[in-house]
Amino acid sequence: MRLLLLISIISLTSLSVSYASTVDPVEITECNKDNDRKSLMRKHLVKYASSFIGTSYKSKKYTSSGFDCSGFVQHVFNHFDIDLDRSSKEMAKQGRRKSKPNEGDLIFFASGGRINHVAIVTKVDKEGVHIIHSTSSKGVMTECLDSSTYWKKRYAFAKDVMNIK
Repeated sequence: MRLLLLISIISLTSLSVSYASTVDPVEITECNKDNDRKSLMRKHLVKYASSFIGTSYKSKKYTSSGFDCSGFVQHVFNHFDIDLDRSSKEMAKQGRRKSKPNEGDLIFFASGGRINHVAIVTKVDKEGVHIIHSTSSKGVMTECLDSSTYWKKRYAFAKDVMNIK
């Protein structure tokens, strides 16, 4: 019995050692660096987007003097060499859907079953999901999605578009 137990322990130890020796520490470090880079890029993206707070809304426009919602999002992401389509409806076809949005993700809104608005997630905290977007009433602004009865009921889905080139 003791011999069987000893053989089992030796087998498990050699198995874990052989598995550990197959994991490349450089690969793990590169993965962490890649995640750090993406996280840093998301922070810079949100900071850049926030620099437009107060910019007026311009229907079907995309200039630094005014944006519609998708023009604003496209302008911000283009600054980081991420090529998004022009309309919120077309943007909604890009990227990867997410069940829980993170900083830098896009949030899409719908009315009558059609995507008609897009916003950028600025942060997620205990209060909820915070967004920045260009609205026809206030231009570029931030707000908490969970506190907005208007936008909360129109929420459709979130997408990560950071890997689009």
